[in-house]
Amino acid sequence: MFKLILTSLSLVCVSTVFSQSGFSSAVPYTYGEPFANRAYKEKADNAVEGNPMLFDDWKRGEVVLKNGEKYSVDKINLNADLHKFLYSQHDTVFEFVDNVKQITIYNNGSSDNFNSVMVFKNNVDPESDNFVELLDTGKITIFQTYEKKPEGENYSNGIVNNSRKYVLHTTQYALINKVATPIKFNSSTLNDLTADKKKQVEDFIKENKLKVKKEPDFLKAINYYNSLSS
Repeated sequence: MFKLILTSLSLVCVSTVFSQSGFSSAVPYTYGEPFANRAYKEKADNAVEGNPMLFDDWKRGEVVLKNGEKYSVDKINLNADLHKFLYSQHDTVFEFVDNVKQITIYNNGSSDNFNSVMVFKNNVDPESDNFVELLDTGKITIFQTYEKKPEGENYSNGIVNNSRKYVLHTTQYALINKVATPIKFNSSTLNDLTADKKKQVEDFIKENKLKVKKEPDFLKAINYYNSLSS
């Protein structure tokens, strides 16, 4: 749980932060910019193990506002229970307001590794305004939702001990013609989604020795299909 300490915040813009941040087009965020106006306070629940955050460690990221302005932020996380992106600065946690349209998370890995860069947008899921992770876009858009809720109950009979804890669930969707359908990463789903380009996609899978039950390979096949349909 977060210990929120309100401190005096100064407006600081240090050029070396920009050069080290890894963001080529964003300026370093300093308190007082457009998306900092609401401190976040989380109500502690000591009866539940864990916390509702998506990441164990806060991540570096880039924030794009609806007016196109970009900012690099050193510490971002997602409360996957309340579906709110948060950022931490000077020992205080804030929530983003509604002028943010995209958040990119740099997940402490090489850019060559799958899931090292995670892009989140809202207004993607036709059933919700929550931010979702975009996995691929095009004629077929694949996105993923995160839900982390307390599950189970605290129980002990002297022999068996159970604890109520936060459990993370992810769901993948295919978005076609503004209709989102839950999917699984397998050959049957891929065949259904890419039926109009079946031969080309099958050849691509064989040539690249893809195993479409694996998420990265499934998405490579979808990306190839989208390139054919663009």
